[in-house]
Amino acid sequence: MNLADQLRQSFREDDSDASFRNWARYLSENNVDLQDLLMLLDADRFTAMRFLWLMGGLVEIDPERVAPVVPYLFAKRFEIKVPNYDRSIAKFCWLAGIPEEIEGEVIDALFKWILDPKISTSTKSFAVLALFKQTEKHPDLKHELKIVIEDQLHKNGSSFEKRAGKMLLKL
Repeated sequence: MNLADQLRQSFREDDSDASFRNWARYLSENNVDLQDLLMLLDADRFTAMRFLWLMGGLVEIDPERVAPVVPYLFAKRFEIKVPNYDRSIAKFCWLAGIPEEIEGEVIDALFKWILDPKISTSTKSFAVLALFKQTEKHPDLKHELKIVIEDQLHKNGSSFEKRAGKMLLKL
């Protein structure tokens, strides 16, 4: 049984946080090429959601492992019909970084997500963090990010207000 099939089976048998953390460690420690697993996003909704959950844990412990697949994940944003897919993309961009070849498009999408009233607060929070990280490389983004955060600060939940408020102070 190949690794993708093992993951698919594992997701069905044990979808606990501990199981996902163990798989994330396994993928990291064994230098698994995530390109070989990306087809799990095109599987059934349950499998795709669990794979994103696994990737979310992996990016926390090994962002360099996730970085090479960020362009692919971003490109699939209109095709993958999984709840909060944009949240995952924003988190990956925050922790693994934004690849140079798609930088402009991703930065634009992150700003749009922050301003979109239909986008979840958690997505907006990760988008703010990803954009703030980009201000180190592109200081000219600071002014625009500050304006967007100030506009959105009280239009979203308290968790966004807290996180965005901290970023506002740093800007």
